[in-house]
Amino acid sequence: MKVEFRDKDLELCAMDEAYAIRRMGKKRAKCYRTRINALVTVANFADLSKYPGHFHELVGNRKGQWACDLDQPYRLIIWGAEPDKAVIWAEVTEAEVIEIIDYHK
Repeated sequence: MKVEFRDKDLELCAMDEAYAIRRMGKKRAKCYRTRINALVTVANFADLSKYPGHFHELVGNRKGQWACDLDQPYRLIIWGAEPDKAVIWAEVTEAEVIEIIDYHK
């Protein structure tokens, strides 16, 4: 799948392991880079369910986005589709990494 990044920091963390460890700590950096590798490996969003990390579609005000686990309680948020459209996730082949957040607060 084609993967883009909302900001330069997230992109640098995906490309440079040492930078990711400095910014996120060793545990989160390892999880983050593993999840990014999964995104790049799959053909579409529907295939993500086969990978570890609990990739799942979000609802409500985050409709059109997916999340996956990093280190608790943090999640990696990925944008996949416009929230007001019906989506067939097997046809969505581009993703944008948006943020790392604890949205349970």
